[in-house]
Amino acid sequence: MDATGGEAAYDVDGALAARGAVHEPLLRRLLDEPYYALPAPKTTGKELFHGGYLRDALAGFPGLPVRDVVATLTGLTARTVAGAALAVRATEVIASGGGTRNPVLMRMLGAELAGVPLRVSDELGVPAAAKEAYAFAVLGFLTVRGLPGSVASSTGARRPSVLGSVTPGRAGFPPGPPDGTRPPVRLVVGRAPGGS
Repeated sequence: MDATGGEAAYDVDGALAARGAVHEPLLRRLLDEPYYALPAPKTTGKELFHGGYLRDALAGFPGLPVRDVVATLTGLTARTVAGAALAVRATEVIASGGGTRNPVLMRMLGAELAGVPLRVSDELGVPAAAKEAYAFAVLGFLTVRGLPGSVASSTGARRPSVLGSVTPGRAGFPPGPPDGTRPPVRLVVGRAPGGS
């Protein structure tokens, strides 16, 4: 659904949401989506949430200003993200990705988290815009070493498995892990000695 006539692909800096107000009846309708009640782990995308989905949700709300629709969708995002974090009793939430540049979303998320500290990954040395690069570096590391990058407790996969494949260069593969090597459980991000 393109409510801006092609002028904007997303709400830059939350400017549109900032001028709107959350429309509570629309928010309630959106929150009735059964997907939100499914237990984790779960994932979805455009196969469920797309322009037609939003058009159907807007039925009965003719003339609702675009800024209010965007404010409501921003509120929906904050509510569902906070709900997922609170459901696992998060003691802190670290945000990353493009949404961290949306001050309206971050303010709404902070309010929904009800006192749970909210930080941006930049504060921990991982640029919010680089989260996918870090994720792919970790997945590549695991794949090269033959370690699983998918575990049922976080992805819903049936069994742990190595993700992807690597084509060796002239030097071949680096040595694999010794028998009994366990996958890493944390990523420590720091600067290389003498690095900037």
